[in-house]
Amino acid sequence: MPDINSRIRKTALAITPCVHGARVAESAEESGIDTSELLDFSVNLNPLGPPPAIPEVLANACKSVENYPDNRYPGFRKAAAQYLDVSPLNIVPGNGSSEIIRLFAETVIEPGDGVILPMPTFGEYGFQCRLFGAEIEYVDYKEITEVEPGGYKAVFVCNPNNPTGNLVEREKVIELAKKCSSSGTFLFVDEAFIELSDPGQSIAGFAASNDFVIVLRSLTKVFAVAGLRIGYAVTSPAFANVLNSIRLPWSLNSVAVSVGEWLFGNHEDYINTSLALISEEREWLMEKLVSVRGFSPYPGDVNYILVDIGDFFMGSEELARRMLENGIIIRECSSFGLVNHIRIAVRKRGDNEELLDVITSVINQKGNEMADEEIGRVLDRGVTARSRIDCEYYPCHFKGQDCTFCFCPFYPCGDERTGGRFVERAAGGSVWSCATCHIIHKGDIAEKVLKALMSGKSIKEVWEEVLEPEL
Repeated sequence: MPDINSRIRKTALAITPCVHGARVAESAEESGIDTSELLDFSVNLNPLGPPPAIPEVLANACKSVENYPDNRYPGFRKAAAQYLDVSPLNIVPGNGSSEIIRLFAETVIEPGDGVILPMPTFGEYGFQCRLFGAEIEYVDYKEITEVEPGGYKAVFVCNPNNPTGNLVEREKVIELAKKCSSSGTFLFVDEAFIELSDPGQSIAGFAASNDFVIVLRSLTKVFAVAGLRIGYAVTSPAFANVLNSIRLPWSLNSVAVSVGEWLFGNHEDYINTSLALISEEREWLMEKLVSVRGFSPYPGDVNYILVDIGDFFMGSEELARRMLENGIIIRECSSFGLVNHIRIAVRKRGDNEELLDVITSVINQKGNEMADEEIGRVLDRGVTARSRIDCEYYPCHFKGQDCTFCFCPFYPCGDERTGGRFVERAAGGSVWSCATCHIIHKGDIAEKVLKALMSGKSIKEVWEEVLEPEL
């Protein structure tokens, strides 16, 4: 019998599956926590949640499940066209963003074609292009609009970019689109998050009259209906006709079609309320994250925040694991090529507060574990103060410091009587600095703190019992 691999497309055998967030079921299995008790910050949906009328709309939509939908999707295409002020001839329906990306790649990409992708960005672009044999060149995402597209089959732009959250101005994207069109290069612009950022920066109208420009849009993110998988593309009538001719029939089921047509209706108040909520909560969450020692959140324009934790005392995989153990799912970003980065969705205030509480709890858990390890060494030595310059985290504050603890159990105490103080960060905002703290490094004080922690007392109790009398 012939080897099955000899009869399979070589690119399919060589490719690695794309990693996504929103793995709630897998996270529940891994953590042993019921899915209803997990808070998912790894998926970037509208924090406002689905429009209130969705249950009723779904109930009405289910009445049509006995019939196949019209594969031409005339109602859906008309509603999408009205929503964007284009023609139904410009619309290509799809089962979420992923199907549109696959459809574009299988229509356009041939083995050996050159494709330009930003880095880092959404992994589906590279996955689908490699599947059909593309040769990929990566460009820093901040420079993607400056590329020269001549000689390439396609250029991809994610706007706002995932995972960095940066929005490129409409004028710059149109300049790139014109260069691509002139050179016969397709420009694929993913605007799945643009309505949760700045809808005015969309180039959907420009794409509607350009054969070499295609814009991807999604109802999944905007209206928080991820389970329904409703996406669509906007391009010229000529290119849309090709895509509609070869896409999978009935890829949108009748329920998704009915709900999608309703969602394209007048929801201006819902969108405006969503944008106001995202703006307020993103600013609040950024301020809180920047105060976590070792966290460096990226400035951005959408409903998620990329955070560099390279200076944190835990790696991203360990932090993600510990957060999951406490009921919070965050996106660990190594699949984007970003080592020691995490991505956090912007949710409602209560959820965001719980996220920060769990981050604090995880920090304390890890700090106590590190302190427990040091306790044994301290008791064996019979002294508490010794040089820690051999510690892999040294220098934790400043050169020459002697420190019993790998991590101060009281950080950030916010009490200037200790010698610590708030300092301004170069990236903006303030953060508590222990650089001039002195009290916890005194041998007798450290010994009392260690013994109190070993006895099982809480951080608050230890502070009141040991540090307050000294302050």
